[in-house]
Amino acid sequence: MIYHDYAPIYHAAGQAAFGTALAQIILAHLPVLPQRTLDLACGTGAAALVLAAAGATVVGVDSSPAMLAIAREQAHQRRLAIEWIEADIRALPDDPRLPPGSFDLCTSLFDSLNHLTDDDDLAKVCRAVGRLLRPGGQFIFDLNTLAGFRTWHEYDQVLFDGRDLLVVNRLHFDEHQQRAYGRFVWFQRRGERWWRGEETHCERPWSDAQIAAALAAGGLRLVMRLTPQWTPATEDAPRVVYISEKYAE
Repeated sequence: MIYHDYAPIYHAAGQAAFGTALAQIILAHLPVLPQRTLDLACGTGAAALVLAAAGATVVGVDSSPAMLAIAREQAHQRRLAIEWIEADIRALPDDPRLPPGSFDLCTSLFDSLNHLTDDDDLAKVCRAVGRLLRPGGQFIFDLNTLAGFRTWHEYDQVLFDGRDLLVVNRLHFDEHQQRAYGRFVWFQRRGERWWRGEETHCERPWSDAQIAAALAAGGLRLVMRLTPQWTPATEDAPRVVYISEKYAE
């Protein structure tokens, strides 16, 4: 399982910073604070923590118990009451914390949905989101694009270089298979010794047509395509933030 051994490394390297910053930007551009929010593939809780600190009631869902353990500890330290659910976002459970039609906002940030690689995976998530959002509620997520993946030319990206930790990500994109790979390698000092770890993550690009079809399957419609800086996204943007909403009944 990905994000198991890598979870504490992800946290120590500060990789949640992107999700934190994007959640803050989203809040700044919402006309009103959403009362109930759902954060899918919440990881260590970056967006959930921001939303809860702003006063929203938040539920975070992730399939990695190691990532959720860190999220729980972060919420505890900040004295934030967030509900955490361990589940696959493609098959959300029948849970009293997930009442249908009760959420004003759903987020899934930091290219989480790129990790869905089967053709029907995105539609499964959108159907679940459509069931849980109230009419007019928004689903906001970001994705690495095909244009962005095409820049992954077998190079090493240094994610963190500290006294006791070095994290490198080797990027590769297989154009024929339409699969992108991040091979995370880390070296961590424990006492007098350095320990090595490795984890490979696979992502796929989703076209605008595929995204629109998946959203439609959940009774959602695309409203805007933006950059993470909240400007209109061009066709060759490496990452796009998609703003969608549930059709009013």
